[in-house]
Amino acid sequence: TRKLTFKIGYTTAMDKPLNQLTGDIIPTNIRSIAQQANKTAVELIRIDNKARDEFIKINPGKLPILKLGCIASLSAWDWRKHGKVTPVKNQGGCGSCWAFGVIGALESSYLIRNSATTDESEQFVLANSGAGSCAGGNRAAANSYLVSTGTAGESAVPYLGTSGPANPGVTTPYDAVATGFVNPAVEVPSVGELKQALCEYGPLSVSVNATGYFQGYTGGVFNEGANSTTNHAVVLIGWDDSKGAWLIKNSWGTGWGETGGYGTERGYMWIAYGSNLVGRWAQWIRAKSTFYVLPAEYHRLVPKRVIITRPGVMTKPGN
Repeated sequence: TRKLTFKIGYTTAMDKPLNQLTGDIIPTNIRSIAQQANKTAVELIRIDNKARDEFIKINPGKLPILKLGCIASLSAWDWRKHGKVTPVKNQGGCGSCWAFGVIGALESSYLIRNSATTDESEQFVLANSGAGSCAGGNRAAANSYLVSTGTAGESAVPYLGTSGPANPGVTTPYDAVATGFVNPAVEVPSVGELKQALCEYGPLSVSVNATGYFQGYTGGVFNEGANSTTNHAVVLIGWDDSKGAWLIKNSWGTGWGETGGYGTERGYMWIAYGSNLVGRWAQWIRAKSTFYVLPAEYHRLVPKRVIITRPGVMTKPGN
């Protein structure tokens, strides 16, 4: 039998049934969704990089450093130590982990690309994107909504932990330029592929199997190895080869998990490489730069923003 290397105790997550805390739904046609997403992403990233390079040429030294010294060959990396991870949030008793996963990654990308901290609205994505509800949702659809539409600020649309109501007419200043899958051909990318993507894009939204043990995690390296399926979205923010583990940020508040060896805020977990299928269908997202404007070529490729007038009815702007 394998030796378990983590501690279990009371966490505030145990006050709710597990099915209220999870809800990362993987569509049955995820492979074709992933391949299509990556095909589109290659083109959008190319346009964004070109606009960025032109800006740098005219304004040398103006852009925040994109890489910040992250290389996949390092034995450990924690995006928090570089100030690129926003505080732990709490999804409450709503299965909206999918929205917290994608927004957590987008907030980090915004920090990396724009050196600005944002508090972006999960509620807006939950109520307006059509990607899911409190009964669960689909990160791929939520991420593509963040490219086409973006999201509001938390202060404009605060978190209610309910599937509605929709928020027509709310401005969505926080959006992504592109999103894609770390490896569209496999369910769980390799450790090397995940590290590479973490360095290239910043924190990733990933799926993991959250079990009763996961719910009661209070510290150590989680190595349960329940690898049947996944049900929960978290943000992958770092790794440590000496622990053989990933560092993840959860959305169950600060009454769960541990500090991950940095700062005083709880809500993090060390999880052994490969345990509980962590990293399944990992997705990256790149926030739009506030330093330069994207050309018309970009806007031709990205579908027009849609404004939801009432749940289930979408109208294009100007209709």
